[in-house]
Amino acid sequence: MKILWIASALLLQGAPAPAVAPRYDTTLIEVSKVWGSAVADYNRDGHDDLLIEGHDANDRIWHWTSAGYVPSGQVLDPADRHACDVADVNGDGLPDFYCAIGGEGGFGLGNNEMWVQQPGGTHVDRAMEMGVQDPYGRGRHPVFFDMNHDGWPDIYLTNLSTERPDGHPNINHVFINLAGEAFTEVTTVATGAKGSRCVGKGDIDHDGWDDLLVCVNKEPGSLYRNTRSGDFQRLTPKAANSEWKDARLVDVNSDGRDDLLLITASNVFQVWLNSGSGRYFDRLSYSQKLAAWGESLAVGDFNRDGRQDVYIVQRDPNCDSTGHDLAPDVIFFGSPGGWVKTPLPQDFEGCGYLAEVVDSTKVLVMNGGGDWRGPSYLIELK
Repeated sequence: MKILWIASALLLQGAPAPAVAPRYDTTLIEVSKVWGSAVADYNRDGHDDLLIEGHDANDRIWHWTSAGYVPSGQVLDPADRHACDVADVNGDGLPDFYCAIGGEGGFGLGNNEMWVQQPGGTHVDRAMEMGVQDPYGRGRHPVFFDMNHDGWPDIYLTNLSTERPDGHPNINHVFINLAGEAFTEVTTVATGAKGSRCVGKGDIDHDGWDDLLVCVNKEPGSLYRNTRSGDFQRLTPKAANSEWKDARLVDVNSDGRDDLLLITASNVFQVWLNSGSGRYFDRLSYSQKLAAWGESLAVGDFNRDGRQDVYIVQRDPNCDSTGHDLAPDVIFFGSPGGWVKTPLPQDFEGCGYLAEVVDSTKVLVMNGGGDWRGPSYLIELK
């Protein structure tokens, strides 16, 4: 009786509830190598569809149906395809997507792709005519954002920092959308950076203008505040003292300001709160060492309780040599008293690599990392 009373008192005081192994359903989407994903409602039926990108020759959109996900009839041309991002680039109401191409290991040419959706639902690559091909870059991660606040999606593109033998620069770029007809490149503080593990957008200073974050290879993470004058200011909060493997700008405490969630290179999950008034991400709210390599995080309300949760893909350090991942993924559930760490009761075949939110409450987990083909599952908590 005394133990029950103590537990009840702790809950009333707002302490996190004990972790309970979640029950969930899994849906196998495909088995492939994975380098990126782009989730969006491509056919505008009210449900997210799935684009999983990799080095396989079967990249395509998987459309939601009431009976499950079915592949579209269009298979993208084989390419050294890495991450893609989705936006309506020409204002016709149809989702388009832009993909970063690896450029043959940094020594050849690899034009990026701008897949513009046609009225019939197929996509046509318009990167060359829209001026966003970047043939010399070793493409990694693009993100659509509105840099100049004109309502048209612009592009921030990151490239892996490989020095080319021909001397062509291999750096990050900003492309400004010219009313849906083409893009023009501009030079900013953020274009001087090289390489990335991740890229994202948010509103750091709560002024309604898009800001950027970049996970830079072997360097501390970068945060860029939009100055609203065609450039960025690089911020240097305490959170930027470490190298990041993945990061997101999300308001986790419902105060209207985007907070910073990240996985460090030393595999620590951290939550940095945004205090505003120029004090961005100087307050470490939560820190938890992960049991294995933390590869990717996704933020959504997975248990549908109105609070943000974080799904983290973990990876066994030996998976690159064995092709079998022994490290289960983990969910950090948001609660009134803090974060509740909850390992999943099982892991999936393949090497854990990426996670992305689907329909705000489900997560797409992609396990085809490294040199191994692996399954991509859609996970939904019961």
